[in-house]
Amino acid sequence: MTQAEHESPAQAKTTQNAVTKTQSEGRKESAAMRFLRRWGTIIVLVLAAVGFSIASPYFATVSNLNNILFSMIVSALVSLGLTWVVIAGSFDLSIGLTVTTSSILVAFLIPVLGPWAAIAVALLAACLIGAVNGVLVTYGRLSGIVVTLGVMFVLSGINIFITGGYQVPVGYDETAFLYLGQGKLGIIGVPVVILLAVFLVALIAATRTRIGHYIAAVGDNPMAAFYSGINVYRWVILAFVLSALMSGIAGVIVTSISSSAQPVGGEGYLLEAFAAVFLGATVLGKGKPHLLGTLVGVFFLYMVDSGMNMVGFPFAARHIFQGLVLIIAVGANALLNREEVHLKFI
Repeated sequence: MTQAEHESPAQAKTTQNAVTKTQSEGRKESAAMRFLRRWGTIIVLVLAAVGFSIASPYFATVSNLNNILFSMIVSALVSLGLTWVVIAGSFDLSIGLTVTTSSILVAFLIPVLGPWAAIAVALLAACLIGAVNGVLVTYGRLSGIVVTLGVMFVLSGINIFITGGYQVPVGYDETAFLYLGQGKLGIIGVPVVILLAVFLVALIAATRTRIGHYIAAVGDNPMAAFYSGINVYRWVILAFVLSALMSGIAGVIVTSISSSAQPVGGEGYLLEAFAAVFLGATVLGKGKPHLLGTLVGVFFLYMVDSGMNMVGFPFAARHIFQGLVLIIAVGANALLNREEVHLKFI
């Protein structure tokens, strides 16, 4: 006999009341926390903006907003690309070096092929890097962290070898190419327009097409996706290709902005990207990485950086802040998904 059959009617009623009370308390807790889970990150962003506006009269200006948007362009593109891989359930540590590689390639090829063919080749090379990462992770059955870390070192060596450690300049007569990074449409910089265009295309792909749905399904439960008839390997590889493609676009923009390609420096985007992705996962209480949240996360990081500079915080404070944001954001994600069994330890 079961335990319920041994209970008296009074005991059964008491047990039922306790269960009902626990469920009711759970619903009350969920209802009380729902607003904060959905809007908590946005509230913190708004409060930070208000605080910096009070501390500095130059913070809440159109000019400073333009500066924030312009300075976050490359990091935003890299972070949006990383979001695809994290959604698919893996990691990509080579995104920063993919930026550098694409930047160097486009700078080298512009005198040979012209700007538009050079951009196409650089983006194809970025996609190839992503495809190699994806194939090694899937068919090679290797850890995404190990593979992309190895690719990162390989790209770093290649970049230094082909440049000799020196920057690769772009001629000032390449006005069409330089317009991509330095031009303006009214008061808005062309790179900002490019970022918004890439974001909108990516958002449509993530929310309105099977690309986003299948990649999310693979990331949520690859075995369930496999038994549902989804080609898991194909969509994981595509996630890595999309990540590398967006990093490639960022590399082209970097070259256009600075009129040159630097052999080092891309590694700096990695921490920002991870902080933005996991911070963005808390936006709107989703608890899962998503493109809109990532864009908000990047804006939050650069807005705070701008405010810190105006208030007078030391430069090192930015790195401390990014590290703390990454830890807190991951903790918030764990809180939002606490009903799931924790089985991912890579």
